[in-house]
Amino acid sequence: MKNMLLALVLGFAALGTAGAQSVSGEWDASMNTPGGPRPFRILFVQEGEKLTGTVRRTAGDLPLEGTIKGNDVKFRYMLNYNGSPLAMTMSATLAGNEMKGIVDIAGQMQDEFSAKRSSGVATPPQKP
Repeated sequence: MKNMLLALVLGFAALGTAGAQSVSGEWDASMNTPGGPRPFRILFVQEGEKLTGTVRRTAGDLPLEGTIKGNDVKFRYMLNYNGSPLAMTMSATLAGNEMKGIVDIAGQMQDEFSAKRSSGVATPPQKP
């Protein structure tokens, strides 16, 4: 009886994690801005629902923090825009090796955001 109960508990625990997807690794991303589309790369490190990593832009690398819950990915990073901090918040839906959603630019405007998992090998973040 104890073995049957243990098997049921383990079975239900496996069901809870079976649908979880990982975003760990490098992604090619793009977002629409008033100045046109902006390509960049993202390196995600996932630990459970917690995301950390690096946004790689031509102007330099920036740290990110976020979460993944099911297929919902949310992350944020701060950049310096003309001497002022600017919060960039992405909310996207993950579907396999792609995600699509919205970028919120400092709570002032929103536009489209998308990313595809890179086929290349992830490289470590560069020091500023």
